Amino acid sequence: MLHWFRRRRQKAKSYRSNSEWTRLLSDTPDNQALEELRQILLRGLRSSLAPYVDRELDQFAEDTAQEALLRILNKLDTFKGESGFISWAMKVAVREGLSELRRKKWKDSSLEDLTRGDEKNRRTDRSMAMASSAAGPDEQAHVSMILAAVMEMMEKELTDKQRKALDAIMVQQIPMTVVADAMGMSRNALYKLIHDARMKLRKKMMESGMDPEEILRDL
Repeated sequence: MLHWFRRRRQKAKSYRSNSEWTRLLSDTPDNQALEELRQILLRGLRSSLAPYVDRELDQFAEDTAQEALLRILNKLDTFKGESGFISWAMKVAVREGLSELRRKKWKDSSLEDLTRGDEKNRRTDRSMAMASSAAGPDEQAHVSMILAAVMEMMEKELTDKQRKALDAIMVQQIPMTVVADAMGMSRNALYKLIHDARMKLRKKMMESGMDPEEILRDL
């Protein structure tokens, strides 16, 4: 997927700059620019999501591209120009697609279903999480090492309920609303459960010389 991002970034620079994209999509978006962006997202989504979609990839990519366009327009003011606009937009779109796939995968699952998944499914979940951030090989290796250490801490320091909630959300990347429903909790109660678990892990990480801010920032 990283090779795709590089190729698309190089091609995008030949006909639209970051400032031109943001100008054309701000306020009342230009229809031609919207269609150009939609086609770019479609091509990228078909490639990026192919490993995770068993059937009807084209239709899923179409639906995801439409949802991603709305999200991109709503988040346009957060684009800082630190990367190419197309790279940024594709990351938004891929995250949208992977989030929807995870939501469908875990819909109507019980808590035991959420936490009982086999190692093959867990590897797929981790792969999806890495794909959504477009991490390179070195970063993926670093994330894997950190994840192993955190998993060991979770086993030793957390209650069964805390561990299941964090495992579902952090490792399997299951949406919080799905986990809350499966556990029979309100979102506020789940937030409190996760907050307490994070505090336990934070204390243990600091004792072990790890940086809890870096590790826990996405939880």
